[in-house]
Amino acid sequence: MEFLAAQLPERISYFESTGDYKGALEEIEHQLGEYLPSLVEKRLLWEKERILRLKDNYPYTSEKAFDVLSDIFVDFSREEFDSLSDAKKLDSIVFDGEERFERRFDKNLLFVMPEYENRLKKKDTDREETRASLHREINRLISDRRPAKYKINARSSIAVRSSEDSFFRCWLPVSRIGDQVSSTKIIKTSHSCFLSPDAYPQRTVYMEADSKHDTLFSVDFEYEISEISSSINPYECTEPDRKRFQSYLGEKTPHIVFSPLMKSLAKEIAGGETNAYFIAKSFYNWICENIKYTFMSEYALYPNLSEFAAINLRGDCGVKALLFITLCRIKGIPARWQSGWFAAPKGASPHDWALIWLEPFGWIPVDCSFGGSRKDIPAYKEFYFGNLDAFRMISNSAFMSPLIPAKKFYRSDPFDNQVGEIEMDSRAMRSYERDYSLEILSFERVV
Repeated sequence: MEFLAAQLPERISYFESTGDYKGALEEIEHQLGEYLPSLVEKRLLWEKERILRLKDNYPYTSEKAFDVLSDIFVDFSREEFDSLSDAKKLDSIVFDGEERFERRFDKNLLFVMPEYENRLKKKDTDREETRASLHREINRLISDRRPAKYKINARSSIAVRSSEDSFFRCWLPVSRIGDQVSSTKIIKTSHSCFLSPDAYPQRTVYMEADSKHDTLFSVDFEYEISEISSSINPYECTEPDRKRFQSYLGEKTPHIVFSPLMKSLAKEIAGGETNAYFIAKSFYNWICENIKYTFMSEYALYPNLSEFAAINLRGDCGVKALLFITLCRIKGIPARWQSGWFAAPKGASPHDWALIWLEPFGWIPVDCSFGGSRKDIPAYKEFYFGNLDAFRMISNSAFMSPLIPAKKFYRSDPFDNQVGEIEMDSRAMRSYERDYSLEILSFERVV
């Protein structure tokens, strides 16, 4: 996806800025008929796909969006909806002359205006219980500093919603060995499968089926994971071997780029500090305080996620992690990606965070998202710089790593793999043609 670093031609950018995506597509076809540098050609071919995905990610008309909010909030009026829309509190775009609302605009409203939580018709009691359970584990780990180990059984699945007669290829995420995961094994799969190696950077099981057979793909797997408790004396930090950590110090377009903006931001935040611990901590604190958590559309829609966060001062867990990684690498601190699920006894959801290398202490976890959402509880915010709970399923240790075997068509998420990928033999699948599920089947402490 390096071609995302290429800017769109001026006329295409103009059409998109006015919400005229039909005009943009016509201009793309026109320009593809002319000579273009190869990277720009790839960028325009992708832009045709991106516009289709953009429409998929903004499925609601104004009328439907109002229905969504009136269904979940007490005494919600049309006047209130219009007021929120006029104030740009609802995530929407103009698409070919019509205002369209993002598929999770209702949840983003709760991040932007948390007072609406009090007007929810139905409270998410599982979420509150999970949060309380996590905080109990954090309190215990802060108190005794003895990391616990857990054995977890989980299930990842994708159901095909398309009735089209086709051959399907599916990649489902499973846990990988490495870092805090000591063991993992496959319990069962819905179809014959190919399993990528234990420590592969984006680990999956690969399965195939045709439409005449069961097209619910699933895998049950088990893993053991430990909490991380770090004890670091910042004044003992020394310079890492840059040659050894070269792959964790460089740019990786399109989302980890040392642009003038990012270099300026790194300098502005870190100031004259030279100690790697305090530099990284300053980036963590700045992100926790200044980058508001909101859900994002699919990552494939954004040309540069770390710059998006720096400019818009908002983003989800992965966007915060990418911003942190970029800033650290600019200042010579090795930084890398880790992701999979937030996996708690009552359920799972996609989640991303970062690791930095502090010499001589090793890889240190940093979760800007969980730290930022707990910035009003200083002990918890402090915890997520250097420590990590075990409520995780780790399937990915790298951002933008290929799958095995490679996909024939564009990936749903070209950068990460938390919920799985699926495609037909003849074409890519749209988001509304599949449903994914992440399940925790058992969760027990073993040490």
